[in-house]
Amino acid sequence: MYKKYDSLFLIILKKPQMKNKIVITVFSLFFSLVFSQTEINNNTEIKKQLYTATIFTKIENFIIEKRLDSASFYCSKLEKSEYVASLNRIINNEQSYSDFYELAIRIKNRNTTDLSNFRKLISIIPVPEIINLDYVYLNWFYITSLRNNSKFEEASKENSKLEQYLKSFNQTKIDVLKGNLLLNTHQIVLFMIEKNVEEGKPLCLQSLEKAKELNDKTLQIIFLNHLCDFLIEERNLDGYIETSELSLSLESDSNEKSPYYSQTIEKLIDAYNYKGGYEARIYELLQILYKNPNSRLASYSLFADFLSSLEESSPITKEIFELFNVSNYSAFCKLIEEETKGKIDDNLFYYVLDLNSKLLESKGFLSEAILYKDKSIVLTRKIYSEDLSSSLANYRTEQALKQKEIEITHEKEKTQLFGIIIGLVSLGLLVLVYIIFKKTKQQRILREKNAEIKHQRDQIKEKEKEKSLLLREIHHRVKNNFQIVSSLLELQTKNIEDEKALELANDGKNRVKSMALIHQKLYQNEDSLINFDEYIQQLVKELTSMYASNLDIETHIITEDIQFDVDTAIPLGLIINELITNAYKYAFSNENENILSISINKENNNFYKLVVSDNGPGLNDDFNYKKAKSLGLRLVNRLVRQLQGTLNLNNSKGANFEILFKDTYLRNQIN
Repeated sequence: MYKKYDSLFLIILKKPQMKNKIVITVFSLFFSLVFSQTEINNNTEIKKQLYTATIFTKIENFIIEKRLDSASFYCSKLEKSEYVASLNRIINNEQSYSDFYELAIRIKNRNTTDLSNFRKLISIIPVPEIINLDYVYLNWFYITSLRNNSKFEEASKENSKLEQYLKSFNQTKIDVLKGNLLLNTHQIVLFMIEKNVEEGKPLCLQSLEKAKELNDKTLQIIFLNHLCDFLIEERNLDGYIETSELSLSLESDSNEKSPYYSQTIEKLIDAYNYKGGYEARIYELLQILYKNPNSRLASYSLFADFLSSLEESSPITKEIFELFNVSNYSAFCKLIEEETKGKIDDNLFYYVLDLNSKLLESKGFLSEAILYKDKSIVLTRKIYSEDLSSSLANYRTEQALKQKEIEITHEKEKTQLFGIIIGLVSLGLLVLVYIIFKKTKQQRILREKNAEIKHQRDQIKEKEKEKSLLLREIHHRVKNNFQIVSSLLELQTKNIEDEKALELANDGKNRVKSMALIHQKLYQNEDSLINFDEYIQQLVKELTSMYASNLDIETHIITEDIQFDVDTAIPLGLIINELITNAYKYAFSNENENILSISINKENNNFYKLVVSDNGPGLNDDFNYKKAKSLGLRLVNRLVRQLQGTLNLNNSKGANFEILFKDTYLRNQIN
């Protein structure tokens, strides 16, 4: 479950790259003709699984937020299963720590790049007063997840907390012995990262033997998994394969797979792929990963690596293309990049990019291969930052202090043999030295931390400044593009003689201008918000010059200094554009006094209310705006739904449109 450093070591063993060759892909038409009913049924099943997974995600989030009534409601909508029963026990406060462990695995697997929900779950789980192995595994899994995301310092702190918890119990109890073995994995992983085989492998083998003595298959699988890493570092490929197959055989004896099950398969695929001649076994293992929703994303890079070693004419190559519904290597690489980006941690995503590059290079797509290689290099710089070295150094310091404390304790015991007086004097001196040492160390660490915090704060400010400038530049370019579109429409209207077509073209041009005006305001404002009083004033001015330059119109605009972000401003601006345009077209004339009113205010229930009214003849009493055929009102209806709002229309002294809507924050809360 820790970071996939083992694949980095396996790369050392990789064969030299095949010579570049040009491959012409001809499978696309074939796949579209033979797409079977079975695949359609499979897609339906996948959609059902995705829907169920979405409901599970809602329930899990409600539990973390302690909204148990909402969680219970959604649970009642699902078919009965062991996991649903586990969730219900948590909701009803009848849970065991194994229920929390299952929930933690689900939360972690659905997004390996975000640990915030995992942290919240850990914070609400009570510490058991008696030894509980499920609780130990739950915290061990959290520590493993922290390491996977390069948070080594935080992982070391959590490992120390778990160590203190285990120390509070009788060290001869079976569950305490198993828990202490689990703690060894943190040290083993750090040895592996530093390529310290001399210390790491013996510790791994000792832990494996103790796991066998305890007859614990899960622990055996864990340490076999770590042993594989050291075998790769020693370039012992046959031993690596034998150990991995042994681990899988232990897994096959149990219905419930260990957290290392998928990773063991991944490592075994790498080994067989290097050794060669095991294509059928590799494809069998890849299908196991692909069929499991929790390991499907991790399997994509392995498919890319496997395809590099296959000929295009191989039946397995055709089966893989059919499985992913693609027709060539470029489409395959693009698909797996899109499917994994942002959904797996940076380290795993690096392998997707890197192996895509190798696949395309081996098949002769050199320009595309270079693009993927550039992406992987940028990502590598991000992963292996100075934080890794700093975290490892801090952990080493903590271990040295622990060893020093043990030596001091032994020295105290020896000193006591020389007499009470000498012992008291020695103890006093040691305490004094320890206090001075501790105080000096704390002051030094505090200075270093303050300097680091100041540096990080300066970096954050600089990045925020760059981000703000970049966003403003983007809005400026978007505004320019809209103006280009508007100018093209303006040129186009000069050749239109049909009045209806000319009216439609002008309406489209005005809609583009209303959106361009939004991005112009965003470019001018540093806070990425739009003052709607200024926006409406300018929009009315633009529309007046277009539709009512020969009319005398009294306009009232009341907005109470309201500001919106771009997600709310664009649909709201288009709505106002349509309603003002309709008023200018159908409500006003030279014979009457013309009054147009526009107001936006915030209601008591945190909704916003937009009112656009005129004193024209109004609409017919039997007019149903929901069934309107005009493009403008259909657009208004659709934009109101986008704002999760409601539209009311009445003909009191003219047409009066009232729209209640929600801002971006409220819409996101509901979503």
